[in-house]
Amino acid sequence: MRIHAIRPGWGVAWWVAFLICKPVLVLVRRRDWRGLEQIPSCGGAVLAANHVSHVDPLLIAELVLAHGRTPAFLAKSSLFRKGVVGWWFRAAGHVEVDRSHGADGFGAALMALRGGALLVVYPEGSITKDPGGRMMPLKTGAVRLALETGAPLIPVAQRGAQEILPAYGRRPRLSKRTTVTISIGRPLDLTDLTQRGAVPDAVDAGTRRLADTLGRMLEELADERPGLANTSTGCDSTRYPARKRAPRTE
Repeated sequence: MRIHAIRPGWGVAWWVAFLICKPVLVLVRRRDWRGLEQIPSCGGAVLAANHVSHVDPLLIAELVLAHGRTPAFLAKSSLFRKGVVGWWFRAAGHVEVDRSHGADGFGAALMALRGGALLVVYPEGSITKDPGGRMMPLKTGAVRLALETGAPLIPVAQRGAQEILPAYGRRPRLSKRTTVTISIGRPLDLTDLTQRGAVPDAVDAGTRRLADTLGRMLEELADERPGLANTSTGCDSTRYPARKRAPRTE
């Protein structure tokens, strides 16, 4: 478990990404950003976003950088060992998680949040594999991080990136500029759960809350543009049933 230094300002890695990616983004998308005031100007926070395309991290990073913060993405450890890609992830201050260690693999993320990082998490764990592009059931990591650190958990619903590069696709669609909407919601109220700590029941309840909130936000975006293909419109939060407590023995 390692945390790579989050430098003040952008640093070389972010400037390289900006100079390469920004001109391309301007050509392929129209931006529709909502709720930027929900991003705290300083201090640790978790942005929990649905994941529809390999290009959507660039679009979310663009938004966060424009708001004056530097994002740190939570990413699987294998990405930090891939040549130039690995160098960039380390130099940009992203945070690796070792999925093989389960909950114990989040040590670096906890350190980052306590150090004031703005951590971007994809709670689905990967780009959606749903044939219709719907949001998949969420994993519990984003809520666990928020409960263990007290950092605000901020839902982020996005739509449109999949029209630039379809999920798991390799050929971008560059024939027209697509409107990409990124909507940032209010921090989830986890006060009742924070008091209980990151126990399994609280983590499951918080994950249900996050899934319901993201689902509603995505449905609102879908209603605005019903013709958009591969849209994510929510998931079944019953995947996180309340856990039965074992009877106490005195």
